[in-house]
Amino acid sequence: MLGRDESTLNETLEMLQPAHHALAVIDLNNFSSYTDAIAPFVENNGKIYGIVHSAGLEFSGPYNLTKPQNFQNIFNINAVAGFELARIVASKFADTETGGSYVFISSIRALFGVEFATAYSASKGAVIAASRSLSLELAKKHIRVNTISPSLVLTPLLEKYFESLHEDTIRKMKEQHPLGFGMPEDVANACIYLLSDASRWMTGNNIILDGGYSVR
Repeated sequence: MLGRDESTLNETLEMLQPAHHALAVIDLNNFSSYTDAIAPFVENNGKIYGIVHSAGLEFSGPYNLTKPQNFQNIFNINAVAGFELARIVASKFADTETGGSYVFISSIRALFGVEFATAYSASKGAVIAASRSLSLELAKKHIRVNTISPSLVLTPLLEKYFESLHEDTIRKMKEQHPLGFGMPEDVANACIYLLSDASRWMTGNNIILDGGYSVR
């Protein structure tokens, strides 16, 4: 596991069953740190089969107030970080015999317009588009590449955001999702599927995970 919040990484590590798990505290904006962070794990545990890039940065605001730096900041984490990680793993740490599966978390906002989310939507759209091209290149190494586009998932960040909203606003948002809001395990289960051999004939695809939001 890679990330900058050591306490959160440790919480996740404690929830995992005893096995070959490890964490490294890094700033994903520091692309040059990836190799040094991954190398010790590979040395101790073997080549890497799967990747899930779920780190994300949110930015909401009117477009006339959105600056180039806002685009750069959000693209670095939401898109560039994941694809740089994939590049390094595929070229240096991948299992050349069995290949692998890389999963990138996009967003329903990449597919459906939302006001005040231009930079965020653009970054998540880039994840889907780039994954399709990358899937063709990495297929030569037997590595599959897919994305997941969730709608609203009840993470601590979203719950904190709800604290600033009126109950009627939250109710209307929930009504847009016939199956209600998602839970983190819903996304995790989709990741498990894409990482497993159950999806061995699937690459370059995007799974919409939105509780029915997109069919209304």
